[in-house]
Amino acid sequence: AMLEVSSLPPLNLTARLDYLVQYPHGCVEQTTSGAFPQLFLDKLMSLDNTKKQEINYNIKAAIEKLKLFQTDAGGFGYWPGESAISHWSTNYVGHFLLEATLKGYTIPYNMIERWQRYQQKVAQRWDPALDDSGYSFESKDLNQAYRLYTLALAKAPEIGAMNRLKERLNLSVAAKWRLAAAFAISGKVDVAKQIIANVAYKVAPYTELSYTYGSEVRDLAMILETMTLIGDKMRGAEVLKDLSVSMGSESWYSTQTTAYTLMAASKFVGNTGYDLKCSFSYQVGAGETTNAGSNNGIMQIKIPSNGKKVTVKNNGNGMLFTRLVMKGKPISNE
Repeated sequence: AMLEVSSLPPLNLTARLDYLVQYPHGCVEQTTSGAFPQLFLDKLMSLDNTKKQEINYNIKAAIEKLKLFQTDAGGFGYWPGESAISHWSTNYVGHFLLEATLKGYTIPYNMIERWQRYQQKVAQRWDPALDDSGYSFESKDLNQAYRLYTLALAKAPEIGAMNRLKERLNLSVAAKWRLAAAFAISGKVDVAKQIIANVAYKVAPYTELSYTYGSEVRDLAMILETMTLIGDKMRGAEVLKDLSVSMGSESWYSTQTTAYTLMAASKFVGNTGYDLKCSFSYQVGAGETTNAGSNNGIMQIKIPSNGKKVTVKNNGNGMLFTRLVMKGKPISNE
């Protein structure tokens, strides 16, 4: 049993992260999703040394495993040893590797260099009219916008391709926000704000089990990441609340939707001065009252799973969100 107390809208962090780390399959998307949000967990919660070591091991293991997915051309296949390249996964893996580099992890130079050459070639030649991949129009333009974002993150922005995409008619909402992120991270925040001026941040519900592996929740998390980059704290806080409703529900979400939501939330609270302090006390049954608190937004406390009532008292001035997460095996009938 785990008591989770948060000064943030509840993200159901314990259960959602367990789902990612323990996911049994090993395709490129799920391998990346399992490790990606762990890069930013220290922005959301206090981590003891054991947890830090576990996270460090998981991230390094993911980097090593991802080497097996890279093709001779530099992109990434969906399974190890495949020659066919998954364009969205290539964006996603590159994004993870670049963020890991910024966090101090060592990535083989050849791995990044080959990936970057491939991304630049595809970005420069991209034409949705010639794309016979089966992607929808919305998926095609979002794919290109994400590709351009990753190149900007790699400090190799393709400004020409970014401007061409900006001038296209009927760009989807998600693609506009992602393209704005590419401009923002390239130092052109004013252009980024122009692109999403008067653009809604609501995405029509959908679920994609291939192509971009997306959903409206994943896209909303990507929008939150853009809001963080341009400093839009007010709307970002609203989006964070919307995401917390989704993550706090019992609804199933894909590994990528879950991972991107946790990552975007971590970036937002870590870079926008969000007040994360919480002070409280808790009591299990009639046991002793224990004082606790955190400066990192979310605190997890292991408690005995003995069925006794858990009482939490807020000793601070801000709102607290609490969740009791329990898991186990059913008693055998034998």
